[in-house]
Amino acid sequence: MITAAKHRTLRTMRERATLRGDAPRSAGQHYFIETEGLHSRLHFHNFYSTFWPQVEGSATAELRVYGADGRFAGSVERELVRFGSLFIEVGDLLAELGRNDTEGTIAMDVRPPAGLEAHLADLPAPEQVEFGSPFWMAYYDGEQNYMYVHAIDKLRGKIFGGDAVLRRVMGGHPPGGSTWRSWRLLDTEGITELQIVVVNHGTATGIATVGVYGADGAALWQRDLAFAPRELHRVVVPREALSTWSEHTEHARIGVDPLLTANGKPYVLLRYEDGPLSLHHG
Repeated sequence: MITAAKHRTLRTMRERATLRGDAPRSAGQHYFIETEGLHSRLHFHNFYSTFWPQVEGSATAELRVYGADGRFAGSVERELVRFGSLFIEVGDLLAELGRNDTEGTIAMDVRPPAGLEAHLADLPAPEQVEFGSPFWMAYYDGEQNYMYVHAIDKLRGKIFGGDAVLRRVMGGHPPGGSTWRSWRLLDTEGITELQIVVVNHGTATGIATVGVYGADGAALWQRDLAFAPRELHRVVVPREALSTWSEHTEHARIGVDPLLTANGKPYVLLRYEDGPLSLHHG
């Protein structure tokens, strides 16, 4: 629990870090898959140029790869020129690291260009500054069916920038989430494939129940899962279960109890009849 005094101290530390040009940064974290005919492609850009177009230097993106078991697998860096953007095939990135993972996560921290520090003192609330780096992932199959998803949570428990004390304070144990139900209603008629990917973005072990629930809140299907730090699980709902749902309810929704981090919503892979696969958040 953060007391009022600790909160004031933290604000002061963040303000000093920002004013000296070393504002704290958090890394966006995204799921990737390279199996069952699916591939993943990173899309990201130099967002600093959008807000400070007068700064001409390049930013640097560090891409940190984690296996499905949550273990750190390595990192690479890429230069992002002013107003620049990059597309990177995850398969190529894994090959560069000598890895053959079929799924996992990628976290990205983007270090600001040289010269940006001169402009940070102009920000209206330097004690609240924290740069983030959410990014897009394209998921696609061999038939060029593309699905685009934006990173929704970040690499919890790790802060970049600032000094060691600020990183330790801000990167402490991340708060867990609560019982979550998707706002997206799924038609139960005709579902032939449903997979749910739950990611532990945090640094602690956890247990969660993932399930599918009818319009009345009753469970249609559930599974209990145990997670190591940063581990993920992709669960496949049995087809025989899918075929019975329309007999009980017209609509259903995905749920997780609890989310392992405050915004760690799941990814959902969904197919109707013999149509194309879709992939979305929550």
